[in-house]
Amino acid sequence: MSESTAIKLYFCPLNIADLDSESAALISTWLPQSEIDKVNRYIKPEAKEQALMVRGYLRALLSLHSAIHPSEWCFEYGEKGKPRLSQAQFLHTGIHFNISHSGDWLVVGICKQLSSNRRGEQDSNSLEFGVDIERCRDSTNIHAILSHYFSEPEKEALLALPIELQRERFFDLWALKESYIKAKGLGLALSLKSFAFDFSTLIESELELDVIQSVTPSAHSITSELSTSPIRLKQNIGLSTLQESSEQVASEQLLAQMKDAMNWHCSLGHLDDNYRFAISVGQCQQASIKAMKVDLKILLERV
Repeated sequence: MSESTAIKLYFCPLNIADLDSESAALISTWLPQSEIDKVNRYIKPEAKEQALMVRGYLRALLSLHSAIHPSEWCFEYGEKGKPRLSQAQFLHTGIHFNISHSGDWLVVGICKQLSSNRRGEQDSNSLEFGVDIERCRDSTNIHAILSHYFSEPEKEALLALPIELQRERFFDLWALKESYIKAKGLGLALSLKSFAFDFSTLIESELELDVIQSVTPSAHSITSELSTSPIRLKQNIGLSTLQESSEQVASEQLLAQMKDAMNWHCSLGHLDDNYRFAISVGQCQQASIKAMKVDLKILLERV
């Protein structure tokens, strides 16, 4: 089991104006034909360009954590489609990653295991890691969704809030739930009612938002020019789960069997008034988080 997990979150603008022809051509040279085909399946030019940006960001950011070139990264997929590094590259780098995008933002989460398992080997499945970013939408009918996808404890706590705070809690919970099911890698086979988040134990703090600086003879590191506007971060959010099959839909009888999830760390942050993000990491005893905002052109310059 991993004893300590250092998580880096990269917030990447999906502004297609940042993708000039030179940057697009460079990213395209990194992609195997299978990924180029996926990008080309998008009909709208904006969606196609954003898909290219997502792949460019991911490969370039991974290369900041390893000597592997962006074109050399190889990915595998779990039974429900969760991406991960090939086993050979994971054994070489120890990197876990997860991505999520919504509206104008992509978040890439990267973490490394800081200890090996008892056999002295790393296991790509030993750490469970998921991230999510959500845009708050005024048009979403939150009350129509509550009964279908939220556990009873979550629903009761939300409805107990003043009505003007209920929409914000809804999207906070939605981001957390998405990050957890992504960490588990089970997709919708894991009932969203089979686990519950509890905000009564949370601890609020601030997370500095750094930026990656352009490479110059006098600057090769991260600068903190955005630290005057830190991210609001909520940590130590409680998580309880059913001790039943992951495919079991929660019933009132089963809810009584929910127990605190051990060795899980769940955090929630607000990038701004419209976007919130969540991190769920399991099978670790400690977790630390650092956050950075990424400029695409500067990132491409660094790899």
